[in-house]
Amino acid sequence: MPPKKGSMVKKHIAIEIILNILFGSSSELYKELYDEGNIFSSPSLEYDYDSKYSHILISGKSLDPKKMYEKFKNKIQVFKNNGFSQDDFNRTKKMIYGEYVKEYDDVADIARMFLSDYFKGVNSFDYLEEIDSINIEYVNQLFKDVFKVEKMVLSIVKS
Repeated sequence: MPPKKGSMVKKHIAIEIILNILFGSSSELYKELYDEGNIFSSPSLEYDYDSKYSHILISGKSLDPKKMYEKFKNKIQVFKNNGFSQDDFNRTKKMIYGEYVKEYDDVADIARMFLSDYFKGVNSFDYLEEIDSINIEYVNQLFKDVFKVEKMVLSIVKS
C-alpha cells in the first residue's frame, strides 16, 4: 500500500531538516571539513521520493572523499546515540520554512515545484501546512529509521 500523501510530505520536510543539521552549511561537520580544507563548498543535499521509491543524495567536492565519508558516518553514529538538539532542530526547521516561502518568489521555482509535486500526487501548499506538525521526536526517530550506514554508498568521480 503506498504511503499517504501527508506522511510523504512530512517525511520529506523532516529529512530536509536532518540533512541540514547533519551536513548543511551551518553544521559542525561542514565547519570541521571546511576548516581542514577537505571540502570546497556547501554540499548539495537532496531527497527525492515517489510512492514507490526514495533516495537521499549528498554530493560535493573534496580532496579526500573517503575521509569525508568516514567522518559523515561517525557523525551519524553520534546523532543516533545522542539525538539532535532542540536548538538545532528549531533553527533548521525555521530555515526550511523560510526556504519554502522563498520558492514562491520565483516563477521558475514555482513551476518546478508544482510540476514535481503534481507527479507525486502532492499539493505544493501541503509543505507549508505540514511543517508545523513536525517535532524533534519524529525527526530523531525518522533519522534512526532512515540513516543506516549499511545502506549507504560512496561514489567518487575523478576529473
